[in-house]
Amino acid sequence: MVDNEQARRIMAEVVEIARAFEMSGRRQRAAGITGTKIGILNQLKRDDARLTAIADTLGVSLPVASRAVGALEAEGYVIRRTDPDDARASLLSLSPIGVDYIRGREVQFIARFAEQLSDWNDDDAAQAEAALARLREPILATLTPVPDPRPAESAQ
Repeated sequence: MVDNEQARRIMAEVVEIARAFEMSGRRQRAAGITGTKIGILNQLKRDDARLTAIADTLGVSLPVASRAVGALEAEGYVIRRTDPDDARASLLSLSPIGVDYIRGREVQFIARFAEQLSDWNDDDAAQAEAALARLREPILATLTPVPDPRPAESAQ
């Protein structure tokens, strides 16, 4: 069984990886690419969606999602069309330019990552993949809100 110190070290590594993604996102925003825009493009890569569903999935407000979608439409990456199930609503889709852009980013990112793993063998990769898959659920369970440990009257 994993003890508290081992759990602390594992979580510290996960936090460092999360920080690396956060720092990368900051650098990309400085280059004019926002996390919200990339999140929208990645979501639309999987399937067309309504603006409200995109905002919910990304955990952003509707006005934030709306501004990002508007910018993506103006840049030609996203197309808005009438939802066939509800003519009052719109569905958002990737345009051909958007598809090319998000696929190109993914190919470039994966190639860079594979290059960093060039000294790994198949067993190394399989072990890392299995360990990360096993970590997903415990991490998600840990990140749910934790009750305040203080007695109820002092927590106010």
